Amino acid sequence: MTTVLITRPFKETDLSRFSSFEGKCRFLYDAAPSRDILLQADVILGQPVPDSLKDLPDLKWVQITSAGANNYTDRKELFGNGLKLTCLSGAFGQSISEFVLTMTLMLYKNMQLYRDNQNQSLWKDEGPQETPVGKNLLILGAGNIGSEIAKLFRPFRTHITGMRRVVREIPENFDEMITSDGLDEALPKADIIACALPETPETIKMLDERRLSLMKPSAILINVGRGTLIDTDAVLKALRENRLFGAALDVTDPEPLPADHPLWQEKKAIITPHTTGGSFGHLKATEEVLFDICQKNLQRYLEGEPLLNLVDPETGYRVVENRY
Repeated sequence: MTTVLITRPFKETDLSRFSSFEGKCRFLYDAAPSRDILLQADVILGQPVPDSLKDLPDLKWVQITSAGANNYTDRKELFGNGLKLTCLSGAFGQSISEFVLTMTLMLYKNMQLYRDNQNQSLWKDEGPQETPVGKNLLILGAGNIGSEIAKLFRPFRTHITGMRRVVREIPENFDEMITSDGLDEALPKADIIACALPETPETIKMLDERRLSLMKPSAILINVGRGTLIDTDAVLKALRENRLFGAALDVTDPEPLPADHPLWQEKKAIITPHTTGGSFGHLKATEEVLFDICQKNLQRYLEGEPLLNLVDPETGYRVVENRY
């Protein structure tokens, strides 16, 4: 019988979701499992501490509850015994794309300034506003999240350019597609830059001071991928010098952003605490997809079928085959 260990961010009450597997699996629940508990597991569903997975001879597969897997793939030694890692790519498109659209409208309509004014009981016109209609949208990362962003912006008659590692075809709702080789040429044309990239060696500080200087002073920058994509000091400098219209950052580097960091006080910035793609306790629709992926993958594992959203430990990306 397969022993399945369920850890946080699942709750013990979520075990009922897997009742159809009774008789095929032995389920254990431990939010922070000890070494003895980990040694019993054939499968782990949850977000276990990466270093805790070392030297677990019976562990065959880990289903994490995030789209990004870099915390695990950075530790190549975990995969020496054939351990399979799957992620939840495909679950967060709705919640994150809605965040990107919301932040675009907030920044264009100066809503963060009006919120600040409200907190001071200040009746003050904050001046010119903008619109996404007819703008050039550049989406860094054209997977599920990027595709959902493109879909939401299509009614605004935006020209949508996507960037991905390899261009195979132009997906629905995109007007053109580039690789990172074309980024320097695309940035000066973009009015809205939405970042939905995972952390890999190639993406760290991809938007450094030089690339930020290529952007229009009227551009807005939104990051929903990983904080390490952007040089934090450089984006703060660009905002202070009016070389960017605004920035919305759900992820930062460092993360959490220290309480004394000056970016907190920047009026052109909106900062949220890495919650837009929250797996549990945020958007109910997202939770339903999360459970669906986990249930489908557990069934596939028991039947010896290829798993959905298998992660390549070398690249940190999910493989092309069998995506959810």
